[in-house]
Parts: sequence; structure tokens; C-alpha cells
Amino acid sequence: MKLIRAITNGSGRAVRSIKPVLIIWLVTLFAISLLAGPLKSALISATGSSNATSMIADGFSIDFWTGLIPVSTASLSGLLKGVLVLLVFYIFIGVFLNGGLFDSLKANVCGYPLKEFFRASAANFLSFLVVTIMVILMILLTVALVIGLPLLIVRGGDGGEAVMTKVMNIMRIVLLLVLPVLLLVADYARAWLSGSEEKKAFKALGYGFKATFNSFISSYIFMLLMVVIQGVFAYLASMIMNIYPSGGGGLFLFFLLTQALVIIRIFLRALRYGGVTTLHTI
Repeated sequence: MKLIRAITNGSGRAVRSIKPVLIIWLVTLFAISLLAGPLKSALISATGSSNATSMIADGFSIDFWTGLIPVSTASLSGLLKGVLVLLVFYIFIGVFLNGGLFDSLKANVCGYPLKEFFRASAANFLSFLVVTIMVILMILLTVALVIGLPLLIVRGGDGGEAVMTKVMNIMRIVLLLVLPVLLLVADYARAWLSGSEEKKAFKALGYGFKATFNSFISSYIFMLLMVVIQGVFAYLASMIMNIYPSGGGGLFLFFLLTQALVIIRIFLRALRYGGVTTLHTI
């Protein structure tokens, strides 16, 4: 019963939060575009602007990648710094916008005010950031224990390549089964923070663990379903992204297609958050 309510009610919350979803898309697009210029300049500086794009578009090109070797250390350093800044900025802007998204899902109303979205984003930012960092660390630790440790043990034995491949496949399945638990802890913690005057991240994480295991079966099945749906979508999107258009019109249509995929991805995230928010209020 809880699972059905999480799916139906969560879908309704996500649909009613379509305006915040579009706000997240626009803000992210604008913010990333501001950093895309410097990153592109660093890439051109590192690779040269002659035919790098066409070499990549044609598939894996050893000429392109070996061409990076003689590039100056300063150019590569600038490129790596640009990628790192873009990644950190993307994480920070995502944490900020998630605060408003959770608040809109909690409100569960059409026409959610724009000022309330940014007010909630600012109010929740620091606590959401701590929760995000802690969950990322837990995920990295889980990956190290679930995949890294068994690999070290297998390499120390006489199993060979076949045994290592088999162990890797098993550990990937184990990781897939463990990941929803950590995501549930994070989402429950953020759902609690969005509805509380207290912005205490560690208290929220404690609630996240408690809520996850209090209704474990329904919560786990819901999150596992969301992970599978988002994984399938990511795979299909990657297949679509392998299309290389030609001409101005083709590039414009490709841009529209990629942005539609981004909006769908944000909506799926809202559906996941909406389902957990529903479970949080039951």
C-alpha cells in the first residue's frame, strides 16, 4: 500500500512541481554555459582547434589522444582545473536547487511561487550540502569495501582473470542492491530538513537511517525501482547522444533533443524525491 502511494502520490507531486523542474533546468543551463566558454578555451589550448572535434566525432582516435601528450603542462593543468571547477560548481548548484525542489514537493501545490523556491534553496543549502557530502563519502566507502576489498583479496590469490571477472560481476550486483539504501537515507534526511525549522544535518541523517529501516520493504522497493528507471533512461540517453548531426539545422535539433533529455532527467529526480516525501509524510 505504501509503495503504491509513493508511486502515485510522488508522480502527482512531481507533475505539480513542473515549474520548479523548469527553473532548475534554466538555472543549470545558464550556470553551466558561463563556465563552458573558459573550459572550451582550455580544451582548444590543449588540443588545438583544427580538427579535434571531427576526430572525436569519428569515434576513438589514437591520433587525437596521443596528440595530448606533447601539450605543455600548463595547458593540461588549465584543462584539468576547468573540469574540476565545472564539476564542483555543478555539485554546489545542484545542492542549492534541490533545497527548493524538496520544498515545492512538500508544498504539493500548482503554481509554486518562484520566490519561495529560491528562499527554500538558500535556507536549506548548508544542511543539504553536509548531507550530500556525508552520503557521497558513505557511497565511496561502500564502493571501496564492496568492490575494492574483494579485488585485493582475489589478486592476492591464484584465481586468475576469470575469477576476477566473476567477482566483479557479483560485486556490481551487490553494489546496485546497497546503493538504494544510501540514497534513501539522503532523501529522507532532505525531506525532513525541508519540513523542519531545524537545519541540523547530522540529526537529519539520523532520521534518514531511522525512516529507511522503519518502512524498509516499501521504501527499498520504491528506490530500487527509481534507480533502475533512471539507469535505463541514462543508457537510452547515452545511445541517443551517440548521434552526430551535421549542418546548422541538425545541430539545433540535437541541442533541443539534449535539453529535452535533461528536463526528463530532472523530472525523474523530482519523481524520486516526491515518492520519498510521500513516504516521509505517511
